[in-house]
Formats: sequence, C-alpha cells, structure tokens
Amino acid sequence: MAGAWFRVRFWCKMRPSYATLSIKLEPMPENESQNAAQPSQRAKPQFRFGAEIELEEAGFSFQPISGFELEVDGSVYMYSEDGNLEVSLVGGMLGEQTSIADLNDELAGEFMENFDEFHLTEAGTDTIQDITGFLNQIRFTNTGEEGRGCALICSPYVNQYFFILVISSAEHWEARGEAVYQALKSRIRFYPQFREQEEETSEDAYPDLTIESFRDIDPEDNFLLHIEKGDTSLLLAARSQDPQDEVWLTRITTSDNRPIYQFDPESNALQSSLSVQPLIGVHGELCFFFPRDTQETLQPGDYQFGFGARSGLPLEEIQVIIRTGRALEQQAFDLNLWFACADPLFGDEVQIAAFTSDLREALQQRLSPLNLVPGKIDCVQAAPDELTAFTEVHVETDLADASYMISESVGNMRALNVGIVSSLTNDTGAAPKAVCAGSPGMILTSASPHACILLAWPAFEGDLALLANQLIEQMVIFSGIDAQQAPGQPLTLNREVAWRLRRHPLFYNAD
Repeated sequence: MAGAWFRVRFWCKMRPSYATLSIKLEPMPENESQNAAQPSQRAKPQFRFGAEIELEEAGFSFQPISGFELEVDGSVYMYSEDGNLEVSLVGGMLGEQTSIADLNDELAGEFMENFDEFHLTEAGTDTIQDITGFLNQIRFTNTGEEGRGCALICSPYVNQYFFILVISSAEHWEARGEAVYQALKSRIRFYPQFREQEEETSEDAYPDLTIESFRDIDPEDNFLLHIEKGDTSLLLAARSQDPQDEVWLTRITTSDNRPIYQFDPESNALQSSLSVQPLIGVHGELCFFFPRDTQETLQPGDYQFGFGARSGLPLEEIQVIIRTGRALEQQAFDLNLWFACADPLFGDEVQIAAFTSDLREALQQRLSPLNLVPGKIDCVQAAPDELTAFTEVHVETDLADASYMISESVGNMRALNVGIVSSLTNDTGAAPKAVCAGSPGMILTSASPHACILLAWPAFEGDLALLANQLIEQMVIFSGIDAQQAPGQPLTLNREVAWRLRRHPLFYNAD
C-alpha cells in the first residue's frame, strides 16, 4: 500500500522473557474499515475489542483491538494490517528513586530507535483509569514518511509502572491513531504484582506489628480476624479490584459476639456504636481503625467483618496491621516531609535543616504534655516532573495520586507522609489549608491511595506554630479518631484523644 510503513518490533530490556504468542484477531466489519479510510465521515471511529488478556508478571490486563495483529511476550505489541499504526504496552517493577518521566523517555526512545529520526516533546499529564501519568508527544520520519504519536507512563502502584505508546503515519494520526490511544486506555486494568518483598521487609522491621494480607475475598464471605492477648489495635484496608470503586463495611461483630456495626447499603440503614455515618471508602479502598474510643478495647478472640463494593466484584485484598503492646511509655511518630513547592526555602539544605528543627520544637511544645513526641523527620524534594504535576493539587482528582507519589519517594514506611504544596483546591472552588487523604489513612503499604496529608504552604509561611497545630489535627483525622470538635473549631488534643492516638500503628515506643 502506498505510503504505508512498518518496522521490526523492539524488545524492551526491562521485560521478562517469554515465548511469543502471535494472534490474528477477527477483522473489523467492512463498513468500519471504510470509515477508517475516510476519517471525514466519522470524527470518532469506534473499535471492537477481543477478550481480556492478563499479563500477570507485568501487572496489567488489556483487551486487544479486533483486526490488529497481536504479539504477547511479557509485553504487548499490536499493529494494523496496513502497517500504518503500532501500539506497545509494557508494565513492570519500578525501581527505587526511578523517575517515571525519565522512564517514559527511555522506553519511547527504545521503541523508536530503528526509525530514521524522532523527537519526544513533554506534553504535561494525562490519565488512564483515573491515574495521572506523564505524556510525551512523538514526531518522527521513517523511509521518507512522517509520523506522529504519543507515549504515556503512570505508576498505578508505588513500585509498579505501566507504559502505553501509539504511533501512526501523520495522515492517519488525527483520524485514527489518537482514537486508538484513547480507546485502549479504557481497556486496561491494573494489578498490584510487586509488593510481597516489601511487605515481608516491613514485618521484620517492626517487631511490635503483625502484618497480614488476605487475597480474593468474596463480599459475601464472613471475614474472621483472630486477635491474640496483648494486641492493642488493628488497622485494616479492604481493596477492590477496581481502583475507582466504593468499598464499605456492612458488619462488625466483636470477639464476644456483640454486633457493634451493621449497615445495609440498599436501604442505607445504619446501626452502630462506632460511627454516626456509614464507613465507606473511595478510590477502591476502605480503611478502618479500632478501637476508635476509650469505651471499647481490643479483646482476644475472633472479630467478624462484612464488606461490600459498589462494583459487586470480589475484594482483591484485605491487609491488616495489628499492634501489640500496652503503649504506656512515651510514644513517638516519624515524619516524611515531601516538598512540592517552589519556595527557595525548600531548595537549600541549611534552610531545610533550620525549618525541620523549628517544626520539631513547635510539635514538642504541643505534644510533650501528653507524653507524645516527634521522632525522626526525613525530608524529600519532589523531582522536577513531580513538582510540575503536584505543585497545585485538586483534592477530588489529585489527592490519591499525590499519596502514591509521596510513598514512592520516601524510605521510612512507618511514618506520616506530609506533602507541602503551593496550593490546594476542591470542587467548590475553596482553597483548604490542609487535607487528609484518608480517614483513617493506611500506612506501611505502597498500594494505598490513603497514606498522606497535604499542607498548603502559603497558609503557614512564617508561622510554624500554626503549621504544627494543623499537622496534629490532620494526623488525628488520618488515624481515624473521632476528636468530637465542633464544626469550624480547632481540635482540642486532650488526654482522651491522645489515649486513642498513641495506640495507632503509626506510633511506637520512644524509649
């Protein structure tokens, strides 16, 4: 066919090696092929897709486009029969301190290396399954023909990446190539495949914590959690297979068979001694901390839980962190400070050292009367690509992504992740001073979208006492503790609230 181009496919050096599977899917209907050849007749071409294919080791599944040749070899390569359009899908483990923006350039460069000439241009961000990623626009020439395309990379889970590249001849890009890119994004599903080693390491690192994971839980199942004598508190996260799902608790029964929480999602009826509102989580995860007040303590025996999800899908995972010990000694908590703010203060090591020292003093003044103290404070500067993407954070759309990004950047997992950004905004147009990604947030796991709080730096610049107060207030919310303050009133951190707070797995014995 005149003007068509084709090339030898590349094999990314970061992929595992598998035997190649070549598949020819059924062709598109004749009228659809004609529409593809005449883009003016259909501005948004429609595509048919084959059955879902899962690449377990790559951490994703996809549906191939009917009529495209398909090769699967630990990654995915598709191309149209006429050679005018190519697709690459790659997933894998993301190494520590690896910038996904740099990895986007590297993977796109490897794919394009056999072309005569190509140029990558940063094009901001785009989303795939509501996960924000970094986008490159591609322009190239090959055997005298011009071409266009795009490459998107994201991190669906903290230590995992996914890469999609679509290119076509220039004359086919606007009519068909870009539509293929958009259509494929809706046919991708992600699976957390690279967490086991990290979880085992966390278990060994914290002797007062027991960390357990349970997979593939049917919502109709009765989930039993055994509590031993000496266990102080539990923190659990129930995760859906869909990262945009809503997940809820339907029942909790204590070890002496007392129902303390019952919720019927169909009628919205709630009977609970724990909460006046149903316990519902967004972004595919529900987090729950217990005990939530001084009236209940964790007792030995089997606690029973029921869960549900709006999607009706089985739960992919329930992760539980159980803390053991009486927590009578002085309790400490660590901080990871992630600076995604253009203030010169956060680009100078001397000024950052002075900032953390003053913040520690402000926190100690507030917490030491309650036998609580700040522990280790680590500081991380956001990478340039992260700074661009997260300097301004929209609460409803960006908060979960910020949580993932911070977790990717820090080394201390038993710490409160605090992002300091230039501004926060929400759907109402308000500009909150601080927000919490989860209530309660889930710590010690890279897969949680609920693992940070964010502070808008201009609201606190020059007043670290105010910053310390707001950080403590958000930490209480993060820990899932009902402080019972009046709406619009500052938190009163009294001994009862501190009693509950000090038992959270975020805290540890300071001595």
